Amino acid sequence: MNALPTNFRRKSTQAIHVFALPLSFFAFMLIYRPFNVAQTLLLGRFSFGINLTLISCIIFGSMTIMRMLFYMLRRRIDTLTYFFWVILEMVVSVFFVALYAWLMERTVDPYFLVVSRACKWVMPVLIFPYVIISLALFLADKSLMHEVSESAKMRFYDERHNLKLVVATASVLYIEAEENYINIHYQEGDKMRNYLIRTSMKSIEELCGTHNLLRCHRSYYLNPCHVKVLRKNREGTIFAELDTATPCEVPVTKRYYDVISSAI
Repeated sequence: MNALPTNFRRKSTQAIHVFALPLSFFAFMLIYRPFNVAQTLLLGRFSFGINLTLISCIIFGSMTIMRMLFYMLRRRIDTLTYFFWVILEMVVSVFFVALYAWLMERTVDPYFLVVSRACKWVMPVLIFPYVIISLALFLADKSLMHEVSESAKMRFYDERHNLKLVVATASVLYIEAEENYINIHYQEGDKMRNYLIRTSMKSIEELCGTHNLLRCHRSYYLNPCHVKVLRKNREGTIFAELDTATPCEVPVTKRYYDVISSAI
């Protein structure tokens, strides 16, 4: 199954969905008024504008709940699951909107009849912002992958600016500080290698940022592409278990836990 791009799992992406969907729904309905919605939303004693505002707030609340759940389950969701999750979010929004309409109409119509009516004008309008956001995220991910491929090798210099090691970014597992040195741990075929260079962690900060190696500890940079699982031992210490043939673990402090967990 295709893995969901990392930028779909970020907190900022969830916030975009929570705010963009109800706002785009409100704007589209207010400007175009499709499906004879101006008459449909004359509910109770409220005008079209008030009902539209309240329904947009209901969609905002639904999206907030669903995106919080999504963020909690983000590591279990692949591309296909995400497609069904989006449908589920729209269905949940429809049920809450229909409940509002059913209570405001005060008719004898069954609730699920009102749900079917709401589905006809809520879901078609919500699909557009989903498509636009998803396309933007996919394009951003493709652009990032292209940038990484253009500079796929990391070049490490010592404190005298002498080039000491050139290694493919994908091969780097983690970088460890050892007094006045950095120890670069990387894969060469099925074997793990390491290379010691006299320089500081501060000097490679920009290089690691460019190649998406993340700080996971005061003395470690980690390549999230090689993290198999994050786990906590009985003492409460968090470790990142790497996908190497030989068991390998890197400590992760609480300060950096959220950054690492959202990147894997």
